[in-house]
Amino acid sequence: KLYLFNLEQGQVGRKNLFITGSSNLTKAGLSTQNEFNVEIGDYGFEDAEQYFDVLWAEAVKITEYADVKNKLIEIIEKDTLVKDITPFEAFCLVLKTYIDSRGQKGSDESIKGVMEKAGYIPYQYQVDAVKQALGMIEDYNGVIVADVVGLGKTIIACSIARQLKNRGIVICPPGLTGDKNKDSGWQKYIEEFGLHDWEVWSRGDLKNTLKFVNKAKDIDIIIVDEVHWFRNQDTENYELLKNICREKKVILLTATPFNNRPGDILALLKLFIIPKKSSITLESNLADQFQSFKGLFDRLGYIKKYWDSSDSKKRAKAQSKYKALFEEDKIDLKKVAGKARYLAGQIRNVIEPVTIRRNRLDLQNNPEYQNEVKELSNVADPIEWFFELTKEQSEFYTEIIEDYFGDDGRFKGAIYRPFEYETGNKEEKSEDENRQFQQQRNLFDFMRRLIVKRFESSFGSFEQSIKNFKKITKKSQEFIHKTGEYILDRSLLEKIYELDADEIENSLLEYEERINKGEYPKNHKRYKLKDFEDKDGFMAALESDLELFDEILKKLSQLDLIKNDPKTACLIENLKKEFSQKPNKGEPKRKIIIFTEYVDTVIYLEKALKKDYGSKTLIVDGKLSATKIKQIDRNFDASYAEQDNDFELLLSSDKISEGFNLNRAGMVINYDIPWNPVRVIQRVGRINRISKKVFDELNIVNFFPTEKGATLVQSREIATNKMFLIHTALGEDAKIFDIDEEPSPSGLYNRVNQNPDKQEEESFYTKALKKFLKIKKDNPELIENLKTYPPRIKVAKHGAENELLVFFKKGRLYVSGAQTDTEKTEPFQTTFEDVFDRVTCAPKEKALNWNNESFWQTYKAIQIFRDYRLGPTNEQSLEMRAQNNLDYLIRSTNEKLMPHKDFLRTLKEDVLGYGTLADYTLRRIANFKENDAKDIQALKGEIGEDYLLKEKDRQKDQKKEIIIAIENKKI
Repeated sequence: KLYLFNLEQGQVGRKNLFITGSSNLTKAGLSTQNEFNVEIGDYGFEDAEQYFDVLWAEAVKITEYADVKNKLIEIIEKDTLVKDITPFEAFCLVLKTYIDSRGQKGSDESIKGVMEKAGYIPYQYQVDAVKQALGMIEDYNGVIVADVVGLGKTIIACSIARQLKNRGIVICPPGLTGDKNKDSGWQKYIEEFGLHDWEVWSRGDLKNTLKFVNKAKDIDIIIVDEVHWFRNQDTENYELLKNICREKKVILLTATPFNNRPGDILALLKLFIIPKKSSITLESNLADQFQSFKGLFDRLGYIKKYWDSSDSKKRAKAQSKYKALFEEDKIDLKKVAGKARYLAGQIRNVIEPVTIRRNRLDLQNNPEYQNEVKELSNVADPIEWFFELTKEQSEFYTEIIEDYFGDDGRFKGAIYRPFEYETGNKEEKSEDENRQFQQQRNLFDFMRRLIVKRFESSFGSFEQSIKNFKKITKKSQEFIHKTGEYILDRSLLEKIYELDADEIENSLLEYEERINKGEYPKNHKRYKLKDFEDKDGFMAALESDLELFDEILKKLSQLDLIKNDPKTACLIENLKKEFSQKPNKGEPKRKIIIFTEYVDTVIYLEKALKKDYGSKTLIVDGKLSATKIKQIDRNFDASYAEQDNDFELLLSSDKISEGFNLNRAGMVINYDIPWNPVRVIQRVGRINRISKKVFDELNIVNFFPTEKGATLVQSREIATNKMFLIHTALGEDAKIFDIDEEPSPSGLYNRVNQNPDKQEEESFYTKALKKFLKIKKDNPELIENLKTYPPRIKVAKHGAENELLVFFKKGRLYVSGAQTDTEKTEPFQTTFEDVFDRVTCAPKEKALNWNNESFWQTYKAIQIFRDYRLGPTNEQSLEMRAQNNLDYLIRSTNEKLMPHKDFLRTLKEDVLGYGTLADYTLRRIANFKENDAKDIQALKGEIGEDYLLKEKDRQKDQKKEIIIAIENKKI
């Protein structure tokens, strides 16, 4: 190439220069293709110019030859952005771009070979998941494998690991680690898949896991099973996991990735995405986007909770928030629900590029997979078992839920919220005071709800809880009388939500024992009773709770709810009926699993079942030993090599609702109601496995209370009302309803008793894929031609609204749009799912004229639009507090800080521009002291002084480009 420049006088001190080399004058030619060029300005220009002039003089105009002229016009019309296309072609191009954005890596043969060698059938849907995951890991450093229970997430994860060919570790629940003989759990899986240099670690041992990873140096892959346990960034365990995942390829496994709470989703993404340099969103700042989501989520939640509150201040605040959102005074809950639905869709849309999520319906409806899942069992609608209460017992049932442990019940729980009594009714609180208040209020609500759930579970479990709560309260009272102080462990407040349901009370009992021995935890807070604003109220609350516990224990005895438990009697009576039935033709005898959330209920039921089913019942009441795991596998896993028939009934807590194959059982009994529907799916998923079908139909049983003598209709009405009382008492702990639903008694009962398979909906991807495959079958030539279509083409068609939709590609497909018939252009971001019906059209749909000033104004506004609606930064936010403290420490001249200045600057750069630090880490940074560098040194040792440099090196950039613009015009 030869480029000649005649320069204006005074430009660079010379008249002319020329450049020769291999570059084209394009962005790629000048920046990314490593071309070589030489600039010459001191000689040879005249010769070069003469050479050009000769060529120009001898050249022939390309329009002189008809065939060349026509070819040029054809190229412009067909291969550039001025190409005319039909609306149907535009729709097909968008659809193909969406389908193709799920890039796949690796070969079918290699992946199938790995699965077969490990002893598994290589289902195509699993092979495709591995290929998609490899593409996601290459593009984003991680993937969330979130297929529903029973579709083989573990097999997919191990196959991904083999394809990546590097060393790694698995982090999983303690009960799923497996034994040293590698006969069970994750130890068995890594052995089967030839991952011989891999390690399996319990999620309860993250400190040692981090030490191991830092020391090993060659760990490149992290698999985290049941990762939904790590949704709170402001805990030590999350911080440890985040630091374990730094600089690694991350594979997250969960059946429950989608949660409407924005912070929960961000916590998962942050394990492998750099939030402020995100490659999975149209704009790069994922943290800002989630801040916007959180603001909207909190406002909608406040409106929904307090719109009709008896507190006039809260009601007025809800009214104000509603008006700011919807620009009208009268609150319409349907609009709130609609906005909540929209928000949930936006959050799911953000996580989609790194998520593989299929349910059984997706596989059955996908033409490429439907033949593989024909052998899945059918899940029948749940069966109701009603246990009969006397009139007095029924009244007590309601009393416990509503009067004793309801929202404004008699239970005070003062030992869980001393801060309220210390400060009295102080309204103005600092950020730290507000955090203390909210943290302790949450703990109180958590414990109150725990009692309600234990009551619904079993009367025996409830009695044990009341005894435990009484013991904890009594010991606290004695300690206060002895010392004049009350001590609360701050770290216990953070860890308690990560414990299994049964571990909570035991932890509190152990904690009180240590306090009474004078063994104070590291992060304890001393409350001096003499400084309490409401000392008398605090002490009276303790005494009131002790009286309440005694009253409850007395009534349990008087009403004979333990010795002659009507719920247990109902269980035994119905088990006899079930086991007396003959098996269906071609099927074995149906085994049964009884699930409960609590070990205390397991222990209580074990005694009740001993007489009739003692020798035939396998009990799982705590930690899973190697022997116990082998018994479970041999007696309940149809795919296990060595089969036994020692047990026909499995009684277990939810410890085995994750990660076990129990498909020799044909019935799951929910002894207590799983208030999170995911629990039902997980429990049923244990017996509905794609690996081996045993029964044509699977059964689920739910227990409900009724009164003696009630008809079926009356029983359902009684159960409906009592269940709704429990739902109201549980509040946020009950996740039965979606964010956009208004709870009702009948709606609750129907939801609790809903078939889990019918809760599933076909995913949008499956819907889009079916549409694409049909078009491809009917129009193969068109789909092939789409490969040559240029970017930035435009089309207009008839539509229900006047709007312009612009489709971008940045790794995946994004959509922005705007109304075209408004005075002010207000662009918005949306999803392909939301606009799918608005761009779908028939092959004969006619194109309309789009090329006018209005189009270009709207198009430009959409191009420059940034979808963040953030308020001003709160000076007391965790991030700002950390940043301010770092600024102060960097400026400090204290000698102790000098060796750490570079690290402090790195932390500041991270906080400002990258956002990789967990909230728990930010809190630590906000509390760094100027005269003590011990905490700074500790953090440096955990993550390394150059950690951010390594994060930058693996940052993934995706180019953003406009694919097509589609304008809808109202007829």
